Formats: sequence, structure tokens, C-alpha cells
Amino acid sequence: MLKPNQKMTAILLLHALLLQGCAQGPFRLQYLWHNDPQLSYYVDKASAIEYPTQLEHVEPRDPKMFEAPRGLASLDELDPREISLNECIRLALSQSAIIRDDQSFGSPSNPIFSRPAQVASTLDHAIQSTGFLFGNRGHEAALTDFDALFTTSATWGRDEVPQNAGSFGIPSGGSQVNETFGSQTRLEKPLANGGTISLQNDLNYDGNNRPSGGLQQPLFASSFASLLQAEYRQPLWAGAGTEFTRIAGPANQSLRGVSGVSQGVLISRINSDISLTQFEQSVQGLVRDVENLYWDLSLFLRLYESEKDSFEDLRTYYQRIKLRKESSVPRLAAEARLYEADARLQGSLADVIQRERRLRRLCHMDMSDGTFLYPSDQPTEAKFQPAWEPSLQEAFSHRVELRRQKWEIKSLELQLKAARSLTRPRLDLVSQYRVNALGDHLLGNQDSQLDTVVGNLAGNHNTGWSIGFQMTAPLGFRLARIQERNYELRLRKARVVLGEQERDISYEIADAVGEMERWYALADRSVPRMEVQHAHTNATLSLISGQRGDIPAGLFENLLNAKIQERDAEQAYLQSIIEYNKAIANFRFRKGTILVDNEIYLAEGNWHPGAANIARQRAEGRTYAKDRHKLRTVPMEFVGGFAPGSYEALGMENRPSTPGQDFGQPVNKSGLEMPNTPEMVEPIPVPPMMEAPAPVPPPSDIVPADDNITESRISLQNVIRTSGLAPVATDSDDTGRVRL
Repeated sequence: MLKPNQKMTAILLLHALLLQGCAQGPFRLQYLWHNDPQLSYYVDKASAIEYPTQLEHVEPRDPKMFEAPRGLASLDELDPREISLNECIRLALSQSAIIRDDQSFGSPSNPIFSRPAQVASTLDHAIQSTGFLFGNRGHEAALTDFDALFTTSATWGRDEVPQNAGSFGIPSGGSQVNETFGSQTRLEKPLANGGTISLQNDLNYDGNNRPSGGLQQPLFASSFASLLQAEYRQPLWAGAGTEFTRIAGPANQSLRGVSGVSQGVLISRINSDISLTQFEQSVQGLVRDVENLYWDLSLFLRLYESEKDSFEDLRTYYQRIKLRKESSVPRLAAEARLYEADARLQGSLADVIQRERRLRRLCHMDMSDGTFLYPSDQPTEAKFQPAWEPSLQEAFSHRVELRRQKWEIKSLELQLKAARSLTRPRLDLVSQYRVNALGDHLLGNQDSQLDTVVGNLAGNHNTGWSIGFQMTAPLGFRLARIQERNYELRLRKARVVLGEQERDISYEIADAVGEMERWYALADRSVPRMEVQHAHTNATLSLISGQRGDIPAGLFENLLNAKIQERDAEQAYLQSIIEYNKAIANFRFRKGTILVDNEIYLAEGNWHPGAANIARQRAEGRTYAKDRHKLRTVPMEFVGGFAPGSYEALGMENRPSTPGQDFGQPVNKSGLEMPNTPEMVEPIPVPPMMEAPAPVPPPSDIVPADDNITESRISLQNVIRTSGLAPVATDSDDTGRVRL
């Protein structure tokens, strides 16, 4: 007992401690004193921006990156290298571990720098397939819900308790000694139908110093007690059935109240397919950027040649004016135009070098290798007038955004079905069967029924069983109904978004067709303009050549203006033709057929050997299984067929799962049909592909195509579809890397 003064002291100390936290002001860290030289080391370390230590593995740098890039040197100083559009696409796809794009190059929002974890790569599908975080699990992680779970525990103990009053043969003042051991082992396996089967063994040891014998004395001074129990639990109402388990996983493992409908094998498989659509969309963007840069380089090279020819002509005119010893006015005017043409020539050369460098970036080529890329494919001049309805049907079948949205809708439909199952009470069938055992020894010779606990268990002498039902039902089911309503609204929104996507696609295709018509019309109107300007320049030259004596200054000014206008007309035509070809590429991109038109198809890589063994076991199980006409043996279908951009859509016999493998021969090519997508009943009527147009003459001699060529589907790069040369994109291989 505390004395009164001690009690008062304790109370005062307690109040002081409590009031200290209330009265004390903001706490300041006093460890960065600048006037203390002993703490300067900590000041520098605490306020410095530091790099991490040496990384365990760093990708080797390309030594050719340290070679200085080429400047505004003449193109004649570099070795020309002709390259086709097909080769550019192959180079871009074959070395694209990271899927690049041209729009974000040089931008502060370039995902390579701003969002490196979200940048598209060939590893994304493998990352998604091996995802384990909730909300982003792959199918492998979803299958782990059905892995058997083994748990075990063991404890030992000794306890000596002094006895005040003697009992059980222990005298007063003596100590009762208890030695205990307990272990529990459990093996639990979730089943595909939602049930759970478990096997449990409990083993307890009790040793004491109480004497044996007598009515109230134990039979053994030390004994083993064991229990071997088998349990089967099966949901009958909420979360019951194989369908729910495939969608949301086993009901016993779902984090209800936190996760709602969990992600089972089907949802995880859909997430994997969605990641493939994102990968395919990135590849489409890469191919489009390569085509645009290819035609831009072709355009700027032609513009550079035009500027070069114009500069040479202006210099020739300037020399003629100087030889005629004209007045300073026409000479100065010609000299000013000559300087202007020289500046335009240098600017055009810079544009050419920039476009060539950016094309090299997408094609993963060295920045400076002593060569300069010259596009070998000629732009087409043939008028391309596609039919509206087949083009729209192709877009609805090939656009990867629509396929991704349909997968989202399918995922929401399945999750809504699982959420409706959870609006019912949880009713489980619980059944148990157990064997009890008691023995003086754990193992050994069995002289009687109770000698060894293991022998007692094996003899199955003391058994028990139970069967019953367990029901859990939150009153009102408010959380489950809110979840169901949420999935209904999200599904409704997803369906509305799908309709709006199709509407926007129709507008995009209409806009792409309008751009093709616009640039073709401008190219068509530029031809007479070039002819007139050429005639104007020749007429002015003839007029100057026929003059005797002094030539009027205005006539030289007309000659210079005529030559510049002729150059502008030629460049306008070149730009219209290139923009027309880029508009065709954009039309194919908006239709979603840019990969198919370039014969680029997605295909899986080699299977893991373990997956092949499992597939073989399942095939044998289906072969030798017995028919049960009342049992539903076919699982629910949720895949409607191959995508038109996949390699399976070709119907080839030998699919190239490994790069470099031959494509194989078509199977019954005359009767081969494109597999229908789930939304289509009949194959899409696609007009046949025409032969590639003949090579176009140099730009100065280009004339527009005849108006009779009104309906044709042509390949931009003079038919890229060359046998055995088209790259094939694969989504995974043995190492998990997506190969192209």
C-alpha cells in the first residue's frame, strides 16, 4: 500500500506527463545546425540528391550511340542505301522490345521518360499473365486459388504446479508436473465445383506425475490422444456451382466486403486478352508511324531535289544577268532571290536529315553508319475509291478497340452473373467423418487396443460423423444488392460506349475517305498548274532570248517569278501525292486492317513444356471418359472465334510459333473462309486486291492517273505481300518475352 504522500507524488507526476503533450508547441528537429562543423557531414547527406548504388544488372550500351550525328552535310558525301517500306516495317517490328511511337518523340510527356512502367513493350502480355496483385491477376494467379493448402503447427510445454491440498495421489505441498505436446496438421483442397475437401489430424500428448490405478486415477501416466478427420463443405446457394467458381473463384477465398466479386479464371483470362489488344494497338501505331515517316522522307527528298534544281536555275539566271551588264536593279533582285533559294535549300536539307533520323529511330538503326536511307517505293497515283459498306464492316470486324470493349462487356456480364449469385443466402452443406484414438505410446508393438495411438487410428475402432447445414444471411442483403446494381450500371455504360465507338469509327472512316478525296483532287488540280507554269517559264525565256540590246528589268523579274511559281506548283503536286498516300495509310489504320494489309499477324509463341503435358492429360481424360447424358460436361463458352488479325485466321497448317519458321501451305485455299466474329453471321464482302501499279516516273514527269481507274484497292508499297518476308508478331515464348 502506498502512503498518502506517495500517492500525491504519483498523481502529480501523472498529471505532468499528460499535460506535457497538451501544452507543448510544435516539435522541431534540431539536428541541422549550420554553425556546427561536426554536423556538416550529416547536413550534406540529408539534403543531397543521390543516385542508387551499383545496379546488379545493366543492359550494355550501344557504343555507336557515342558517334556524333551527321550535320547539314551534303547528301553526296554519304553512301546511298535504298530501302523499301516493307524492310522498314520488318526492322521496326523485329527489334521492338519497347514499342515506340513518333508522336511523343521530343515531347515532355514521352511515356519512355514520364511513364516508363506504362510504356508498351513485348513483355506486357507476359507481365499480365503472371500478375498476382488483386484486380490485375493473371490466369496463373487465378489458378492458384485451387492449390492445396498444407498447414501444420506443433507446441511443447512443461508446467509444475504446487499443490496446497493433496489430490490424485499427490501429497500436500507437492508439485503436479504436466508435460504437454500438441500438433495440428491440415490439408485443404478447393474444388472446381466450389466445394472444399480437407483432411485434418490432431495429436496431443499429456504426461504427469499422478499415480495410475484407482477409480479416479488415469489409465496411463502419459498418454497420446489423436483425431483424424475428413471434412467436405459444399455451397448450395450463394456462390454455388462450377460456373460461379470459374468466374469469381472459390467462394470461401473471396474477400467479401472488400473485393466483391473476385477475379476467377475466366475474368483473368479476359484480362489477358485485353492486354493482347493493347499490344496489338501499339503495333498498329508503330506500323502507321513507320509508313508516315517513310512517305515524309520521300516527300522531303523530292522537295530537296526541287529546291536544288530551282537554286541551280536561279544561279544560272543570275550569271546571265551579270554577263549582260544590266543595271543594278535586276541584278540585286536576282541576287536576293538566289540567297532566298539558298536558305530554302538548307532548310529543306535539314528537314530531310531530321526525317531520316526519326525513321532510323523507329527502325532501330544506328544513328550514323555512313549511309543515307533513300525510299525505293514509289507513291501511288491511282485513285482509290473504296465502297462504304464493306469498309465499315471491315472496321467493325478488325478494329482492336471494339474487340477490347467487347471483352470488357463480356467480363462485366460474367461478374454481374456472379454478383447476382451473392444476393442469395450463403447455405453450405457440411459433412465430417472422424476417427478418435488413445494410446500409451505413439508407435510400437500393439499388445492391446489402447497401447499405440497409431494402431488405434489404423484399427478404426472409435469413429464419429456429422452432417448438417450452415447458413449465413445478412438481413436486407444491402451490400450484395448495391454491388449487383453497380455491375448493372457499369454494363449498361459499357454497351452504350460500344455503340458510340462504332459511331465514331464511322465518322473516322468518313473523314479518312474525305482526306483521300481532298488530296487526290489537289494533286489532280496541280497538274494543269504545273503545265501552265512550265509554259510560262519557257515563254519568258524565249522572250528574253529574242531581245536585242538592253532587256527591261521587269522582264527579268517576271522570269524569276515564273521559275519560283513553277517550283511551288511542282512542290504542291509532290506534297499532294505524298499526303494522298499517307491518307490511304490513315484509312487502313482507321479500318484496323493496317496489319493485315501488310501481312502482319499475331501468333502465340512456344508453349511451356508443363502446359503441353497438362493439355495431353486432359485430352486423354476426354478420350477415355464415360458419357453422362444428365451431367453438364461442356463448360460455358465465352470465346467467339479467332480475331481477323491473328495468324489462326489464315487457316495455315504450320503456324510459325518460332521466328524464322516457314509459314506453311494454305489448307484448301479455294474453299477457305474467314472465321466469323461473334457479331457477324456472314463473311464480309471484300473486293479483290488488284495488281500493283507500275513504278511511277520521276516527279517532274508525273501525270495524274486516268479517271477510268475509279475503284481499286492497291498496296502502298507496291504490294508488300511478298512470300515469306512478312513479319509475324508473337505474344510470348519460353522466356515470357513477346517476340515479333
